[in-house]
Amino acid sequence: MEKKERSAKKEGISTSGEIEALVKEMGENLQSWRQDPSPLLQKLRSLPPEQQEDVFLSVLKQESGEFLPLLGALMGKEEKVDLALARTLGRWNSPRAADLLHQLAASFSSKAVIKAIRKSIFQLQSQGWQVKDIGDSAPSVYRPPQPASSEGFLSSIDSVGTRLVWLSRPQPLQGVFAFHALISDLQGIIDFNGFETSRKKFHEYLEEFQESVPWEIVEADPEYCHGIIIEASEINQKKEQPPPDGFIKWRTLMGTPPELPLKPLIYLHLLEEESKVRSDLLDRSASLFEVPSFQTWLLEEGETQKYLTLLKEASESRIVLTPYQKEGRVMDIYRQAVEELFDKPRRSLFRRRLEEMAYVLWKTGKQNEAQMALAAGLGMESEGGILSLHPFLLELVKRSLTARLEEEAKKKEKESDLLIKP
Repeated sequence: MEKKERSAKKEGISTSGEIEALVKEMGENLQSWRQDPSPLLQKLRSLPPEQQEDVFLSVLKQESGEFLPLLGALMGKEEKVDLALARTLGRWNSPRAADLLHQLAASFSSKAVIKAIRKSIFQLQSQGWQVKDIGDSAPSVYRPPQPASSEGFLSSIDSVGTRLVWLSRPQPLQGVFAFHALISDLQGIIDFNGFETSRKKFHEYLEEFQESVPWEIVEADPEYCHGIIIEASEINQKKEQPPPDGFIKWRTLMGTPPELPLKPLIYLHLLEEESKVRSDLLDRSASLFEVPSFQTWLLEEGETQKYLTLLKEASESRIVLTPYQKEGRVMDIYRQAVEELFDKPRRSLFRRRLEEMAYVLWKTGKQNEAQMALAAGLGMESEGGILSLHPFLLELVKRSLTARLEEEAKKKEKESDLLIKP
């Protein structure tokens, strides 16, 4: 027994625990690996055929069937993986096994894979399943043209939680259905349009739109974009406000929505636990306002009025204060604004906004800023409760109050210039 165990370790054969870990990792990366299965293929290469089959059998036995699209994405990529999958399907006592075997046969399978598929079909037939045989030869090189894949795009978010979302779905024969939504994390779907077009014209439309607006627009998983729109429609429902007619008209053509709640896309690139403990990133998060996407982030005028009054009273006070005392008084006002304006629900709202912005920053090549945005988002809450002074929120308050004071000063200066002097 000890000799076998040593042999297994020497050959690098994974333990059952490692297989369970890989299955779990597949579940956590379903969306990204479905789009690009190369990370999964690399992990499967390190396993011997028997262990590959164990992995496949584990995911096939999941009741939800959520792994099936991922298995479909693997097909036709590597012969050894196709062989393991073909053999596994013969052991899966399910009517869906036959569909997957025929799907595998339709990929560019080798003669060895076709032989394994036929063997598995025979196994299923022996168990009583009605499974059609595949042809006598491997599929020909010619394959009918496949419909275009779905696409999704997201814009950055403004200071009130508004953004744009695009989604395209292929039509059965040609072209795409394109959907354009203006959504808000406070109001829900504000505007929605759907139209039929070609993929080329859809991309031309996006390019023209990008040139006309200051927002960043990045590509994103189409299922996630669909989910973002559905999340917004639920806000409409909670507010008892019907979504736009366009959404109701086109909703069914958008396809089956993903399960909610969504996990922000930034976690495909950055780890949550690692970002939580990066206090250095959180401390530098105030510098995010140097990024163009954040320079328009300001608190609304009604929110700042109370604290503007307090700042004016502090500056006009007849009590003689040292510069240090004045600075302390101003900081106390900033602190009060942060604590009063950002309760727990609003901090949760800003956490999600910053998670979404982190993905936009990452996709535009600003990795350092993306890390800071994520750390700032995760820093909105701690195990002990709401943080009292958050660097990003403190800077947001400072910038907003300073901007209002400058606006008032310019307004007074303009009014003074218009006065007719005797």
